[in-house]
Amino acid sequence: MNGTSIRHKRCDETKPICDTCRRTGRICDGYLDPSSGQRLGGHADRNSPFLTLAPRSLFANEIEAQGFKFFNNATETQLAAALQKHCWTPPFLQLSHQDPAIRHAVIANGIMSRRYQASELSASMDPETNILYQVALQQYGKAVACFRSRLEAVPEGNLGSLETIPACFLLLIMFEFMQGNAAGLIMHLRNTASLKTIFGMSRQAQSFTQLLAFIEMVAAMWLDLDWSHSNASSRLQRLKTCQGSSASHYDLDTLYHDLVNIKNDVMVWRHGVTSARTDTRAHAVSLNSLPAVTRQTIKSQLDTWYQRFITIPTNREDKITARCALLRVNYLGISLAVDAVHQRQLSAQLSRHDSDLSGEVPLDKDFCEIIELTEAVLKAGHSFSRYDGNAGEESLEAAGLLPLFSFRHSFIQPLFYVAQHAPSLTLRQRAIHLLLEKPWREGAWESYVMGSIAKHSLGELQNLEI
Repeated sequence: MNGTSIRHKRCDETKPICDTCRRTGRICDGYLDPSSGQRLGGHADRNSPFLTLAPRSLFANEIEAQGFKFFNNATETQLAAALQKHCWTPPFLQLSHQDPAIRHAVIANGIMSRRYQASELSASMDPETNILYQVALQQYGKAVACFRSRLEAVPEGNLGSLETIPACFLLLIMFEFMQGNAAGLIMHLRNTASLKTIFGMSRQAQSFTQLLAFIEMVAAMWLDLDWSHSNASSRLQRLKTCQGSSASHYDLDTLYHDLVNIKNDVMVWRHGVTSARTDTRAHAVSLNSLPAVTRQTIKSQLDTWYQRFITIPTNREDKITARCALLRVNYLGISLAVDAVHQRQLSAQLSRHDSDLSGEVPLDKDFCEIIELTEAVLKAGHSFSRYDGNAGEESLEAAGLLPLFSFRHSFIQPLFYVAQHAPSLTLRQRAIHLLLEKPWREGAWESYVMGSIAKHSLGELQNLEI
């Protein structure tokens, strides 16, 4: 053929679909399509004489392949939207080719992400969706079994696997987070903390450790976890999930970002306070368990933020009024949470002889103002968006995915706090009624779901008091 020949090229097995062969148009020895689980391409009579091994099959069946594709199209997209400020994409898909535990965990998380599309509620009654959920649980079980075997091999000198350990821990924690299983999440966090010394010091391992702190903060916000009884993890890292403002001029957008970062600092401080362990004999606290930020720092941040907030000129436009109310209710919610943690801190420090001492008692007026501001916005007919441009969630709208890893502000979260923690039973009932009366959604927050949780908790509390 005039000295020319067709070059055979083996699939790039670092990817589930051979983009190299597809792009160049050259003869491909075959690849597995994750959308169908079927082997595509390849020519039985024209295989490369230089490559005798066929591409490795990653998936046992079509559903596993679909779960892998769901992770690629859903979970990674949701993580990318949340991590855009950190400029790092976790290489889960690449690692899944090296480690079966990660592969099964990737499939399980992909299926769970598929259940959180914007067109569906958090749990669907669709039979096909429920079948996929059962598959996700099976894949999760396989991931745990493979991971245990891998951990047992670590003491024997299998150092090559150490970088995959934090990745697998992270995937298991993400799965429990998407299930809303606080007990399972805390169990994995506790195991992560106990094995943190063997994670390795590579840049990739450290990036996974930072991402672990990120997911842990999201879980703390969603599940309202109290870490004091679990000793689940070491000190949280201080993360800025929104770009801080450095300009001398402040507007509602910059104040929005600043308040998100203050809220994150509150979670770091709360975690540090509740996870600190005191040596009762030496009456000393480990320096490693002290909070990365202090209450004084947070109070100063809140005071500065509020002074800037009240000096911003506003008008009577409905959108501006709703935006101001959103910032105000979140400011109040953060302030109440700070006071509550401080109260628990004081109570833990009191001796039996000083049991009559107490700190400041939260005022009903702050809880009441959250209810009234939210009620006014709802009565005005303000429309709530699933996606918030200030939180970088536009990319999720095109894919129809919920922002599961978002730190956005909402009316639902402060109102839910009132429904669970207001000192007055009447205020709690008002907040629950507001959440349930005309349900609305903000991002992944759903007022009806949160109202139902608060109503159930209040019912259990009343039964205990009888």
